[in-house]
Amino acid sequence: MNSDETQDVITRPQIGVKLIRDKEITSKLFDKNMEPIIIILREGPLTIKELFEKYNQLAEDPKSEITTKSEMTIYRYVKELDKIDIVKEVGKRIKTGQSASETLYGRTAKIFWNLTDKEAYWKSEDSKPTINAIRDLLSIYKENATINTENLVKLLTKTYTKNAEELGTFFDENDDAIDKIISGFSFKDVDHIFNILGTLILLMNSDDFTKELEECGC
Repeated sequence: MNSDETQDVITRPQIGVKLIRDKEITSKLFDKNMEPIIIILREGPLTIKELFEKYNQLAEDPKSEITTKSEMTIYRYVKELDKIDIVKEVGKRIKTGQSASETLYGRTAKIFWNLTDKEAYWKSEDSKPTINAIRDLLSIYKENATINTENLVKLLTKTYTKNAEELGTFFDENDDAIDKIISGFSFKDVDHIFNILGTLILLMNSDDFTKELEECGC
């Protein structure tokens, strides 16, 4: 066996879908400096040196919004992502005939699904101005129809719950295929894609909301 041969020993497997419910984590996913690391790791576990090289290759693209970084800065980004459980040490790269090894870093999940500020929003105090505005706009759209605010909240809550249930099942059952489709997109784009997908899925299940639509006057 060639003494230069290496073997990647993975000790932490990647899960399919990770739900994100924390604003700090979301800000890191959308951060223009840290996002490239998470995107690069879509191809699989890498060492800090490999991340450093691939990151700066991206930065050299004239269209890129990031600038070249030092290896130490890349390591610091990785450690910040480690703290929020987005990137972790996942194994070691072992070179044949040597006792030393290199640490491999990888994503904790194939798909990160952003639910920050979405869960239970329609029942919160923060949603009241939004709900009132939606009610008033619907009243104009429906030619001065009377929209029941309480039932509108029920409709919006059920809409979110149904959306989350359908997407959650879809992601769990098709994580590999979904990962391939979204691999070329930024996290903001992925968030937008998932929101549109959820809307279309709701339209495909529109009969489930007939009663709630009637009760709120929509």
